[in-house]
Amino acid sequence: MKQAWLIVALAIQVALIALVWGVEWGDEGELAAFLEFDAATVDAITVAGEEGTVALARSDDAWQLANGLPADAGKIDRVLEKLAGAAGGWPVATTESAMARFEVAESAHQRRITLGAGEDIVADIYLGTSPGYQKTHARHVSGGEAYAIEFANYEAGLDASDWLKKSLLQPAGELQSVTRQGDEPWTLTATEDGWVAPDTVLDQGQVATLVGRFEGLTVLDIAAAELPAAPAVRFLTVDDDGEHELAFHRLEEEGDYIAVSSRFAERFEVATYVVEQLDKALADLVAAAGDMTEGEPADADTAEVEATEVDTLEGATTDAETVAGEAAAPEAIEDETVDAEPAPAPATDAAELAAPAEEAASPGSA
Repeated sequence: MKQAWLIVALAIQVALIALVWGVEWGDEGELAAFLEFDAATVDAITVAGEEGTVALARSDDAWQLANGLPADAGKIDRVLEKLAGAAGGWPVATTESAMARFEVAESAHQRRITLGAGEDIVADIYLGTSPGYQKTHARHVSGGEAYAIEFANYEAGLDASDWLKKSLLQPAGELQSVTRQGDEPWTLTATEDGWVAPDTVLDQGQVATLVGRFEGLTVLDIAAAELPAAPAVRFLTVDDDGEHELAFHRLEEEGDYIAVSSRFAERFEVATYVVEQLDKALADLVAAAGDMTEGEPADADTAEVEATEVDTLEGATTDAETVAGEAAAPEAIEDETVDAEPAPAPATDAAELAAPAEEAASPGSA
């Protein structure tokens, strides 16, 4: 009888283990999800904490901050996909004291993330302390146990700049022209054959480097500093969205640069070295004389000058050959006179011609 009760108790234990494993693990042996939602349907995100609150909203497939600035859609997608795939596994805390210790309680938490899809709230969670690398304690705001999920709190920053699209000052589409305004102005225009500037042969490599810096322009943060009266350098670019004015102001004390754009009301911090690389004189972009392609003059005036120089050179060569020929002619005549032998004088009368014949016919001579 006692043995039978032991068998029943063992069977109950096995059933309980199977039940727990069935709840905590999926059909294929994977940990049960801590969150279940379709990341593609999320159109509102709120991240709140003691240091601040950030609100993000999606409109027409573009994410924006509350102030209307574009948000980093790539980062948002990564965060949503990571949360949507976060596995729960075994709970790490069940008591209120443990919740407070792991900072996932209503009265003590490091982050609260709320995700909305239309009128619905698809996720509302607390994030707390970290039990290990790239992990954080998490708990549903509605209650329940705490879990350790694969996520890092810094991925859900509490400052707007953490979610800002840092490339917002880059050209929209193709960059068509760049004009440096103010002192020593210049304009570069894109053509099918490369970049051109009036009356100038450009070093296409240097220009490509400069254009690449505009195309890769990034900001560091949203700025609130008071600007100097005049910018250090100003540009007017033209891209697929039209004209875009960019002014860079240098803060004398800090030495930092603040960018002001005609497309946004806010100002932005930009790395000093970036602005220094954009601030180029036209002389820095001009091709060296040896780099000019042979047979391709810079403009019509240069072509005319080169043609005149060629004609002058050919004329000088012809004249030199003529003078040399004339100088050599008398010497040739003199040489021919010296080398020639004198010809015999012709006979002057018939007697002289007949004399030899008579001498041959005389008997005395025989």
